[in-house]
Amino acid sequence: MENQMMAVVSMMLSVFYWIVVGLVGLFIFFGVVVRVVRRFVKFPTPAFLIGFMDSPVRRWIQSPAKVVGWMGIEGGMQVLELGPGSGVFTVEASRLAGETGRVFAVDIQPEVISKLESRLRREGITNVVTKVASAYELPLPDNSVDRVFMIAVLPEVPDPKRALIGVKRVLKDDGLLAVGELLPDPDFPLRRTVVRWCRDAGFELVGGYGGVLHYLLVFKLGQNF
Repeated sequence: MENQMMAVVSMMLSVFYWIVVGLVGLFIFFGVVVRVVRRFVKFPTPAFLIGFMDSPVRRWIQSPAKVVGWMGIEGGMQVLELGPGSGVFTVEASRLAGETGRVFAVDIQPEVISKLESRLRREGITNVVTKVASAYELPLPDNSVDRVFMIAVLPEVPDPKRALIGVKRVLKDDGLLAVGELLPDPDFPLRRTVVRWCRDAGFELVGGYGGVLHYLLVFKLGQNF
């Protein structure tokens, strides 16, 4: 009887093992397929997937409070976020900017902005201004913001340099640009790729944070801006 029970347990463990292996294999396969597709076809994360991006696992890997804290946002600052998604970083930025500051959340997808506005209303946040616009045509005056940040957004833009030149237009002379990326993202670029994009657009790297699974790079305007 004991041998039969051991055999059943062993069989169940074996089945469980192969199920896990199969699921991991499917995850890797679809991950590779998505990366290949998005290498040639750039498009923003669909609005219906936004909610999945704000998960406990992501918050553990890429802590919003820690990431936004690296940006040096202070009370009273004017802050621009491109591609706010579910608003997880938007909320942190609004907290640091305070009542006298303002966060402009810009996304090209009306559905994303609508979801963000619902969250802001639920949480009673009043210092965030949402705008539907392209990264190429930012609806802000020249030299008007202290900080610009984008988290897991820049590689989704078909022409990163063009978007960064637009960022340079609205950033104050002493302002900072922060670009963050997350390894599980299908569009994840190496740090040196982001540095090259920003350097070509007229930015100079001044700081880097994070580790293997995610990073945040901080830039200032170059000497010849």
